[in-house]
Amino acid sequence: MLAASSLTDAFGELAKTFEEQNPGVEVRQSFESSSTLLAQIQQGAPADVFASASEEEMDTAARDGLVRGEPEVFVKNREVVMVPKDNPAGIQDFGDLAKPGVKLVLAEKGVPAADYALEILGKADEEYGAGFEKDVLSNVVSREADVRASVNRVVVGDADATFGYASDFTPDVRDRVEVVPIPPGLNITATYPIAALKDARDPDIARKWVDLVTGEEGQRVLDKWGFKPAA
Repeated sequence: MLAASSLTDAFGELAKTFEEQNPGVEVRQSFESSSTLLAQIQQGAPADVFASASEEEMDTAARDGLVRGEPEVFVKNREVVMVPKDNPAGIQDFGDLAKPGVKLVLAEKGVPAADYALEILGKADEEYGAGFEKDVLSNVVSREADVRASVNRVVVGDADATFGYASDFTPDVRDRVEVVPIPPGLNITATYPIAALKDARDPDIARKWVDLVTGEEGQRVLDKWGFKPAA
């Protein structure tokens, strides 16, 4: 099963439930950026299910004939800015990201979390003045493989800020990072689709996983880990 890195904790918990419900089945999961996972699927990587943090990657997979049936949007997410608990750059609100000297990290280009961040910054020029986006992007000091990697740079104190998902503010990092909200008028809702893959080795098991994720138990676990209902 291939899933966006932001789903690591929720899907890890659901994997245990799935194995209990299906004796003899071992859930093997790989978590990467959605763009990386799409490339792996296109190159023939063996997998039964694809869960993406963006409809764009899923739409491409469907257009390429790589999925079985219609993809289903199963959850939503939103972006936040995260800063270290001691906040050395003094980032108190979203506008502070443009201050000179702020060390900002983002995920790589093409990673949904980074694409959403750029879209948010593009909209922010209207609220914070022309040049805001340029000033913020000039503070980018590194690009990471996926959103979890960019969040980790802040967790360990190597960066002053990053864009992550609300679901990335997990219990294991809450004593080391703070969340700086993105103004509601600027923020973007990320929609997560899931689908069984056309070359799934066991289509029935793939369907059962999709049913678990989209069903009551899956939605309860996803809510617990900071995701919002799809509806």
